[in-house]
Amino acid sequence: MDSFDSLKNFSFIGIGRIVTIALTALFYLLFAKILQPEIYGELSLILAIAGTFSTVSILGLNLSIQVYRAKNESQISEQIITLFLILTSVASVILLAFDPIAAVLCVGMSLFTMSQGHLFGLKEYKKSMLYAIVKSGTFFIIPILLYFVFEIPGIVLGMAISNFLGGIPMYSSLKIKSLRGMKNFKIIFHNFGLTLGVHLPSVVDKLIIAPLFGFFIVGVYQFNFQVFIALSVLPGILYGYLISEESSGIGHRKLSNLAIIVSIILVIIVFFLAPILVPIFYPKYVDGIESLQIVAIAIVPQTVSAIFGSKLLAKESTKIGYSAIVQIGSLLLLIVLLGNLYGLVGLALAVLISQAANTLFLYLLYRTSLHAKTV
Repeated sequence: MDSFDSLKNFSFIGIGRIVTIALTALFYLLFAKILQPEIYGELSLILAIAGTFSTVSILGLNLSIQVYRAKNESQISEQIITLFLILTSVASVILLAFDPIAAVLCVGMSLFTMSQGHLFGLKEYKKSMLYAIVKSGTFFIIPILLYFVFEIPGIVLGMAISNFLGGIPMYSSLKIKSLRGMKNFKIIFHNFGLTLGVHLPSVVDKLIIAPLFGFFIVGVYQFNFQVFIALSVLPGILYGYLISEESSGIGHRKLSNLAIIVSIILVIIVFFLAPILVPIFYPKYVDGIESLQIVAIAIVPQTVSAIFGSKLLAKESTKIGYSAIVQIGSLLLLIVLLGNLYGLVGLALAVLISQAANTLFLYLLYRTSLHAKTV
């Protein structure tokens, strides 16, 4: 693949991710403007529950199918899809007893996530971009319309519909195949751990913060975290692109170095603009300015984690899953300890330190892998 093709494919992923994150961020920031922090916190908790069930039930299979599609291993790819259908069905039935609309959202989120991994593995980058835009565009419109009819449940239902629309490319592949003879369970398990480390910290934290500190703190924390999610477009693009490329034996060192430099520039921009813009546009969230500046710094270790994580996935690492224990374990522990001591600033430090701990773990694991036959 020449440099032009690499740039073109990277741009497809980049456009899809940028549009998705931009519209999603606008969506959350719009409701942060409309809703009181306490109500915004309640909405965040419902979404966190659906997101947790989706992340756990998908078992990292989106990463597994991306790797094996890229390697043209169709049989195991079909078995992965079967496993996905079973696990997602079980998770939705369990959640159905607690919140039916959240259960529907759980299925939609899982389907869209799996669809993107499927397309990335096939290297259909343009198609993945188009459906990411479909999902994010409807995500911005449908929940807003349904909010004025059903209020908070309407928002959740609208988000579910947008995920189902974005997952359309996956529908034709949703077939049940025999799992007999399926191998690579150890690799799949560790991909699950990596997925938990990437996605679970952004949802499970609210499940801890809400009962400990109340919905107002959850609301302000979620506002800050949405800014962080908007900044994470860079490592998100890098991660999605490098997994398929590294799995095909293609490295991109210059691109990785450039991404790190850009992430540092983004941190500097947020650090200086937050005290100016937040009081003007979001005066209800001024208590979180200092914590927002701290959370923004976490984008740098997250970018580095994306680089080493993609390399380890390409090597079919059987230890990468432990990164979830490092990141989630440190995050939850520090939320309790630092949150009680320093409030919102402590919660921001918990996010930053847990991201840094995960980056260090992935770096050390990658260094070890260079001198070992198995990782």
